Amino acid sequence: MNIRSVAFITVYILTLALPGLCQPSSNLSNAVVKIFVTANHNDFYQPWQSLGVESISGSGFVIDNERILTNAHVVSDQTFIQVKKSGDPKTYTAKLEAISNDCDLALLSIKDKTFFKDIKPLQFGDLPNLQDSVTVLGYPEGGEKLSITEGVISRIEVISYAQTGRNLLGVQIDAAINPGNSGGPALINDQVVGVAMQVLSSGQNIGYIIPNPVIEHFLNDLKTNNKYDGFPILGIFHHNTENPTLRKFYGIENFSGGVVISEIAPFSPADGILKTDDIILEIDGINIGEDGTFVFRNTERLSLDYLITKKQIGEKVKLKIIRNKKLLDIELTLKNFKPLVPNIKYFNRPLYYIYGGFVFTVLSTDLLNSWNQKNGEPPPLDFMYYLMGSGTLNTERKTDLVVFLHVLPDDINIGYHQNGNEIINIVNGKTFKSFNEFISILEKIKKTEPYTILETEQNMKIIIDNKNLDQIDEAIIKRNNIPQRFSPEISEWLKKKDAK
Repeated sequence: MNIRSVAFITVYILTLALPGLCQPSSNLSNAVVKIFVTANHNDFYQPWQSLGVESISGSGFVIDNERILTNAHVVSDQTFIQVKKSGDPKTYTAKLEAISNDCDLALLSIKDKTFFKDIKPLQFGDLPNLQDSVTVLGYPEGGEKLSITEGVISRIEVISYAQTGRNLLGVQIDAAINPGNSGGPALINDQVVGVAMQVLSSGQNIGYIIPNPVIEHFLNDLKTNNKYDGFPILGIFHHNTENPTLRKFYGIENFSGGVVISEIAPFSPADGILKTDDIILEIDGINIGEDGTFVFRNTERLSLDYLITKKQIGEKVKLKIIRNKKLLDIELTLKNFKPLVPNIKYFNRPLYYIYGGFVFTVLSTDLLNSWNQKNGEPPPLDFMYYLMGSGTLNTERKTDLVVFLHVLPDDINIGYHQNGNEIINIVNGKTFKSFNEFISILEKIKKTEPYTILETEQNMKIIIDNKNLDQIDEAIIKRNNIPQRFSPEISEWLKKKDAK
């Protein structure tokens, strides 16, 4: 299944305003804007530089308090934004105020308040029902004027968002959604029921909108100190309890529903509170079915994930569980959580550290995607093990995976010039759990020991002579036009560490 954010699809289909559509009023159409973005995306293989400037266009619409709502993927890595409204020849400079890659939403502001003259902000409606007719407005490629298409709500469920892979509530529609539609509103009776987001490129007329519960979560999150915290997760892996023998084994044959916890993610909200083999029967008083779903709006069912992601970071969740055949009530607080391999756009810019001409970084989903784009082939199995295999369980409770990315050739690293894309586990016999700890060990070793010995996941040893290492690195980065030996974040961290 190939789901893609519609601002980045390179092949497009003309979107036609078909006769007989439910046309929105001119005031509503005036609130839908075209967004022009100059973006400069990060280069995760040369992390001290960017990939170069490109132009992107998308859609957005005016909401209350003179704000414009659009998709995060439209304005991601922006360096300059302009907007234009229907019937107005002028373009206006906009500023990015907030962004959530998790739910693919962003807010823009415009300093020139004359832009909002004669614009009536769009109002939000309720979550639509199946088979409701929906009208999608936007500025897809193939023309300059506002495009209007119509479709039907065909599915409401928890889906994977293409921007980061987060599983959140989504609405499937069959209205045409094409490149440039991203960020435009989906309307029912002149009220917004969602934001155009992505299409299933392997299907026909299968598009997705971000529904209002997700939009409201994003907007309400920002009301707290004007800071975006994100969507929480519980941090468990679970499986169903449909098998009668399994239900008898766990002593839940007289209960209805429930799921078995198979693993718990380290550092997650569930860590240290829930246990493997716990049976979750209820979340906040709502019964969980044996397939991990719950009753939603009387006849529909949704994944239990929605009961967690609809909450804000810092809120509490109450669980009724069976542990060792005993019924227990558990309460835990939802908190921020970073998976071992961070999701897309977790880092504003990639971290890097150069040592003996060897370039080190942190394994992330962005790096894995960059591998695909750079090499046209799947990432190394070592990397994928931590993204999709049992390595995701993080039994060693690490906070980062350190990657030896590639080599900047020099006499000091002859013999290793073709090596790279390896995970480092040991430095001079010492293990570490974070990128910062890895750097601390190296910074100390080069001052106190003659050699640095790095051991990779594949048991390869990299041996570096520490003599005059600082001067050698300075010459290497100067020769390669690299601004500094490590990323600005690492520089700030080292300064604080030295000040202690």
